[in-house]
Amino acid sequence: MLSRTPFDLQRIMAVLKSITGQLDLKCVVQSVSTAVIDILPHDHIDVALMNADRTIVSTYEAGLHTEWDIESRGTRSVAVSPIRALFMGEVDSIITPDAQADPRFHFEGAWSKPIFDAGLRGRLHVPVLVEGRIIGALSFSTQVPDTYSEADLDNARIVADILAAYMFALQQSELASRREIKRVEAEARAEGLRIGARHLTEELENARQAIGMDLHDQTLADLSRISRNLKRLESKANLRGSELQPIQDDISHCLTELRVIIDNARPSVLQFFGFSEAIEAVLDRYARASAKPLVCRLLDEGCEAIDALPANTQVALYRIVQEAINNAGRHSGASTIEVQVFSDAAGIRITVVDDGCGLPQTPGKRTGGLANMRTRASLIEAELTVTSGAEGVGTQLSITIPLARPQESARNREAE
Repeated sequence: MLSRTPFDLQRIMAVLKSITGQLDLKCVVQSVSTAVIDILPHDHIDVALMNADRTIVSTYEAGLHTEWDIESRGTRSVAVSPIRALFMGEVDSIITPDAQADPRFHFEGAWSKPIFDAGLRGRLHVPVLVEGRIIGALSFSTQVPDTYSEADLDNARIVADILAAYMFALQQSELASRREIKRVEAEARAEGLRIGARHLTEELENARQAIGMDLHDQTLADLSRISRNLKRLESKANLRGSELQPIQDDISHCLTELRVIIDNARPSVLQFFGFSEAIEAVLDRYARASAKPLVCRLLDEGCEAIDALPANTQVALYRIVQEAINNAGRHSGASTIEVQVFSDAAGIRITVVDDGCGLPQTPGKRTGGLANMRTRASLIEAELTVTSGAEGVGTQLSITIPLARPQESARNREAE
């Protein structure tokens, strides 16, 4: 083993200069390798950095290429590292004359294959420390036995100290970049799912309307024809009215129910007369069908703004309000249901208020309709909130949708 010159200020400055401006961990290791090879001779140099929970190491190398390198094998568990004792702080350095024969590098399960493949023998390892905490290890290796001695430790520790803060900063920057990439990818997936769900909802809406038209053009027409034939039969067959009346009543009831189903499946009032008329029609239907007095009213101070929205957004808002009125009319025992529509430069707010029994006390009870409303709201990027009414009486459901920005309008037009 040859005596090596200790580091001096000039040498330290040379190492610092070699890594200044480097933004890639592998390039930093390569630059250090070139700057110190005459003081710490090596055929292979690497820096292995641990993750935050000290379980995985990522290795960046220069010189002889091995399977430790992050580009070859990615990451490895600390538990199988040949220098795990150094990572765990059990020793403060490792020097071996010949790693091929040193039992410290050959334990059951050890990832020592790169040592054999590259013919590495003389090895020197020191920890990379940040604020006294081990974040990794700096390793020098040669194919020549007995390359390093205790005299080389000080030089290796100086190099590790020079690298520590720089490597830590680059590692954190790289982790932040990966997190940001994952965040963007997650948002892109979520947006893709949202767009897919919106398209699926629109297709389901189209299917509902097609079924509504088929029911109107075929089934409703058939039942109406049967009703007329019964009336003619009654007059021609000289039958008592009481014999056919129950059948006539059943058909009339079916016609009434079928018209409601068709109207729900195909909101033609919304299409031809706008949001205000469509909601008033729903309110009027519930008021007339209620078994007890029910006051239903619409406070319209923004329905024209809704009529200017894309068709899929109008239908989604109509379905949400329709479901809210349905919940209030069927389940709350309300005597009053009021729909309020407001709009300003910021956006549109729709509120459905009733004076019924309020929100269910049992979690999860009658929440299917609310889940559907939340899904519809999310698909059109609207905010939906449900709270107790004034002074804790009844329920108040609010939908807020911002007025579309130019790029959003273009996106909605493309979706249509």
